[in-house]
Amino acid sequence: MNLTVEPLVLQGPELCRAYNAGDAHATSFYSAGSANDGEAYRKLADRIRAETPPSRWQAIAAAFRPAHKPATKKLQEVVEQGGLFVATGQQAGLFVSPLFTLYKAFTAARLAEQLTEQLSVPVMALFSVASEDHDWAEVDHTHIVDVQNRLVRLSLPGRPGAATPPVERIVLAPSIEETFDQLVQLTPESEFKANILEPLRSAYQPGELFAGAFQAALAHLLRHHPFLVVRTADPYVKRQSRDVLWAEWQRRDESEQRLRSRAESLSAAGFEIQVPVKPGTTNLFLEGPLGRDRLTWEDDSPTLRRAGERLSEEELRRVLDQSPDRVSPGALFRPVAEASAFPVIAHVGGPSEIAYLAQSQVLFDLHGVPAPVVVPRASFLLVEPKVARVLEKFGLKAGDLAGDPNVALSRILSDMAPPGLQVSLSDLRQSVAEGLDRVEAATVEFDSGAKSLIGSGKQAIFGGIKALESKLQARVREKNRTSEQQIEKAAVNLYPEGHPQERLLNPYPYLVRYGEGLLDAIYDSVVTPLG
Repeated sequence: MNLTVEPLVLQGPELCRAYNAGDAHATSFYSAGSANDGEAYRKLADRIRAETPPSRWQAIAAAFRPAHKPATKKLQEVVEQGGLFVATGQQAGLFVSPLFTLYKAFTAARLAEQLTEQLSVPVMALFSVASEDHDWAEVDHTHIVDVQNRLVRLSLPGRPGAATPPVERIVLAPSIEETFDQLVQLTPESEFKANILEPLRSAYQPGELFAGAFQAALAHLLRHHPFLVVRTADPYVKRQSRDVLWAEWQRRDESEQRLRSRAESLSAAGFEIQVPVKPGTTNLFLEGPLGRDRLTWEDDSPTLRRAGERLSEEELRRVLDQSPDRVSPGALFRPVAEASAFPVIAHVGGPSEIAYLAQSQVLFDLHGVPAPVVVPRASFLLVEPKVARVLEKFGLKAGDLAGDPNVALSRILSDMAPPGLQVSLSDLRQSVAEGLDRVEAATVEFDSGAKSLIGSGKQAIFGGIKALESKLQARVREKNRTSEQQIEKAAVNLYPEGHPQERLLNPYPYLVRYGEGLLDAIYDSVVTPLG
């Protein structure tokens, strides 16, 4: 396989970058300590194992039957020896999108392997599919670069009406077959294509749950690693987390106060607040007449923010007891709910997650749940041979094409212009400016009112020079049209629409071209804070 898996430094909010760099002040916002500190994992492992009742591991064993042997074997070890989990997760993007979904998973798998060795305790990777999220527009599509190097958006139809049900409730319609056929048509023929796409087709069938299809397809891609892939709406998760959800409601005022205090501390340290804290708003959602709706409180009564429906505390408790699938945590509380259901020693996250987990720490403390070590996911750029050739031809680095593609392209093409052109234009501006200054000085001596006339003349003259420069650049671009097209091809593959490749593109076109060996190459390229 001649594709290059190029490691990148994970970018994101300043807090994320500072934490990843080992900044002591940033690290102080994370209860478990630094992801680089092996002793932090050991101390946390001892605490979790001491506080987790044996019934928790037995309940996990009873709830899950992994489909693949590595996962089955590892889960048995975890249950029998009181093992731990390295958690990560992602929304259920169409066709296991985007690429960084795999980077998260493989970071968790690598770290679990390292911790198993260092702690002499079985540690298994846990991937939570965020099936309770309700933003359909975030997951109903994916992007690929087709065989003609065009960025193509594949999507499912929008959902009618104002209701926003959790993704867990959404069933795949017959239109999924048409969308899948588009994926087949727009990816190249290869020796791997049938074996890669057939399991994906089997997962995304009409009548299947949208989140369940993501879960099945991802579990297949990860089948050679000991992974437990679960949905956040899984009955086991809902049963195990309902008590801490109820406690969050009961302690809502203290929860808000702690989050406000943490937000003030982060702001004072110069860090941006990832999730704003709104008065009277809880970290809980309840599925109501308009779908998943945030719980607020008015006169201490649970109230659905959008629907306006009010419940009594008794009614909310009854819902949690009888229909726990209707109540779900918000982003800040989801890691707490997850750690209440699984003995989680580390949480692998992306830039935004690392930033908001600094806020979540106070909720772990409030509910007496051990906060996991926060670990940054791996970040990569996949550079195909066709792209590498373009970069080499023009002496470019991949990062030269980052950001606004038009700005990057203009900069590169400007560098390709005749070497004396920019110097000559600069000399022209300078000489004209000097000449106009002399004209202005001579004119103002006998007519001070002519200053505005001179100013208008300057604007017109320099505007003409600018127009000349644009026309000359257009001529250069026309002469270099083939070069421009080649650079555009590289840019759409590396930074589509100016976005990092890993945040926009789907993994399957790469798997079709290079086979599942690509998954091994990605895994082998992962470097965690432990090495």
